Amino acid sequence: MGGSSVSSNLLGLLMWSYGKTPFFVTADDTTWQERIDKLKKAHVECQVDPATKVDEDLIEKFYKDEPVDETKLAKHALCINMKVGIQKPNGDIDKEGFKKWMSGIDNGDQIIEECGNKTGSTAEETTLALYKCFRKHKHEHGLHHHHD
Repeated sequence: MGGSSVSSNLLGLLMWSYGKTPFFVTADDTTWQERIDKLKKAHVECQVDPATKVDEDLIEKFYKDEPVDETKLAKHALCINMKVGIQKPNGDIDKEGFKKWMSGIDNGDQIIEECGNKTGSTAEETTLALYKCFRKHKHEHGLHHHHD
């Protein structure tokens, strides 16, 4: 399925610990697979809307530090973040939702501290800053992403 690599990269950016076993239960009692399913569903829903649709390789390119259309990425990512409870429509980070998504993740508290504040003047700018912060942590801490 063409969307699997996009979902994998979204998970790599948003959920962080692809090298871990997917069977642990998180702090909010959501299994890892349920989180993955929720994220994939959000991606599909955001792809249906022309305003938030992105090329399937856009997120992978961003993940690899290749140049991308950041405006399109930000709109798509904000759509996903709102659907999974990480961000509010005005761009504010939903602190509790963010903590739930980061629970059980290596360096999760540090990531919440460094990445969990609204830093842009628009919702999209904040989303992009959040993704860039995730990406920075992945590179700095050698966090790995699972290849299908």
